[in-house]
Amino acid sequence: MNLLESISLETGLSIADVERIIRSAPARYKHYEIPKRHGGVRLIAQPSRELKVLQRYLLEGWLATLPVHHSAMAYAKGRNISANAQAHISARSILKLDFENFFPSIRVRDWRNYCKNHSSPWDGEGDAARIINILFWGQRTRTPTCLSIGAPTSPMISNLIMFDLDSQFYDKAFEDGLVYTRYADDITLSGGTVEQLVEFELFIRDRLKKSKSPKLKVNEAKRGIFTPGRKKLVTGLVVTPTHAVSIGRERKRMISAMIHKFTLQQLNIAQVGYLKGMLGFAIANEPAVLTRMRTKYGNDVVNQILRTHIPKRPR
Repeated sequence: MNLLESISLETGLSIADVERIIRSAPARYKHYEIPKRHGGVRLIAQPSRELKVLQRYLLEGWLATLPVHHSAMAYAKGRNISANAQAHISARSILKLDFENFFPSIRVRDWRNYCKNHSSPWDGEGDAARIINILFWGQRTRTPTCLSIGAPTSPMISNLIMFDLDSQFYDKAFEDGLVYTRYADDITLSGGTVEQLVEFELFIRDRLKKSKSPKLKVNEAKRGIFTPGRKKLVTGLVVTPTHAVSIGRERKRMISAMIHKFTLQQLNIAQVGYLKGMLGFAIANEPAVLTRMRTKYGNDVVNQILRTHIPKRPR
């Protein structure tokens, strides 16, 4: 059974409709910008509803079965920012590196290189081209070019493409007595001395420079070294001197202050939605915070916030 037949059987779409969607897939994206936390904007390319159906079929029926390196802490079951931070709780020093324009830097050629070494249930030349059309954004054209921020398949594709580099970095770190993890575009290295971390950074930069696929650059503005005595941040969480993971004092104070305002009916619906999200963040990463908020403000107040329906904002 070829790819068109498989998708048609699974989705209920006719083969003609599947072929029509695939033909123009790289251009079937809605574009919008969202502000970055530290200034500037990020371009989101959201696939159309029809294209997303095809992408999810490939993701759930095939891509999700392919191997992801165990040092990759994002976009895989049981892996998250908390698990990423936990890997570094014993560290005296931490090095952080970040890739620039991570998803758009992963190109069609990288996927083709990956596919040379991995079998597919659809190995025909026509099907290989169709898969590329489904997975890769055309940057406002019909020619597939790169991954988009917004497609449900982009995270998994990035993990698959990074497998070889993750293996190299993890193996080298293990030999040196260091700990390496990657959360999407965010690399964390810990252990040893600052000198060892800087030496390993040179190794990473050298391998990235020599890598033909993928071609990635370090975002110099986000590079950081955290030494003893400094607050250590790992993917937004704090690694404490007591070898624990925390959401940080600032967030805890903000959550408490917003709950107090909620009790005084001083929050609008958007602010309640933000507070609800922050409580969810605390539950996932430092559950003791929720217990303290319940003790301080009462179960009824906290439950009311968590049960509040927040209408989705139109894009």
